[in-house]
Amino acid sequence: MDHTEIQKRVNDLSKAMQTKGLREPSATLRFECNKQVDVYLRWKDVTKAAVSYLDSEFHIFSGDTPEEAIEKAVAFVGELPSADEARMKQFMGALANVIDLGKDNGIEVEFLNPLQATMKKLSDNILTDQRAA
Repeated sequence: MDHTEIQKRVNDLSKAMQTKGLREPSATLRFECNKQVDVYLRWKDVTKAAVSYLDSEFHIFSGDTPEEAIEKAVAFVGELPSADEARMKQFMGALANVIDLGKDNGIEVEFLNPLQATMKKLSDNILTDQRAA
């Protein structure tokens, strides 16, 4: 595997991450003395505070060869949820947090019931969604 092929594979990894809906994806292949080859993936996590490195997600995949490390990273990205699934998960997490916040602060039940009904409906729809089949 020459430099051109390595560059193409790293670029393709970044594109695949973007396709999965990851914000500001970055893929790096690193050679370091006395270590295996590393592929380092990073992206902005919209659920974390937007402050420098604190808002980033990191994953490192090591291998004896560039091919091995890249294949591990490709498999990881391939298993990530689709962009639509990730957005729905983010929304449901935010909705669950709002419901918990309401309960913790004694918000009246008539305000929480519609939110809980929406959460249940979304959960049921996710469990029975057959679009990907």
